[in-house]
Amino acid sequence: MTVSVILHDAAGASDAEFVFIREAVALLREAVQAPGFGGSVRQAEYSSASWRGRHGAVRELDGSGVWDRIQQGRESGHCGDHALNLSIEIADLPSDTGGPGVIGATRIGTLPICSARWFLNRCMIVDDPVNYAAHLMHQWMHVSGFVHRKDEAGKDAPSVVSRLVRRTLEPAHGERIDAQLTALVMLSVERCDCCEAEHPGIAQHVEAA
Repeated sequence: MTVSVILHDAAGASDAEFVFIREAVALLREAVQAPGFGGSVRQAEYSSASWRGRHGAVRELDGSGVWDRIQQGRESGHCGDHALNLSIEIADLPSDTGGPGVIGATRIGTLPICSARWFLNRCMIVDDPVNYAAHLMHQWMHVSGFVHRKDEAGKDAPSVVSRLVRRTLEPAHGERIDAQLTALVMLSVERCDCCEAEHPGIAQHVEAA
């Protein structure tokens, strides 16, 4: 069955920001429905695909297990409805002025996704909804229950699936992908400390210094 992506709300977004977010959501839907996306997720190389249930137990999934949660649209603690449900809060998270900036912060297994206003605005300035779509995928993986291990290579499940969204969209939308934003979102080992958790249960997507 085809997986969908549903934007329920975007609290704190201006009218212009909401229009841009809606376009990014449409691109995310295009990516996850693309032929071969599921195969790419199943066959990808993961340093970890750690998933934490509502009761705190962490277990490792393989690529098929990762795709199963995406395809079924399984947010943590909920039955799958074959849809990635997105509730977004545009928040004034620390920017990259004078140090690492926080791109997103999501409590593991829960909505809403907190997305940094400074990052959204930067995507809008260069008209890059592709990298914003990849960011939303990364954060939804946390809503589904995926967590980060100590992983400087950026090969855990949220990071890998985020990159696969970008790569899937690149052939049709490559002219809109900004290289500097890609460096922030795609988390190469040279560029970023992957999603440090400063508070229990909070996964923060942190930009490189």
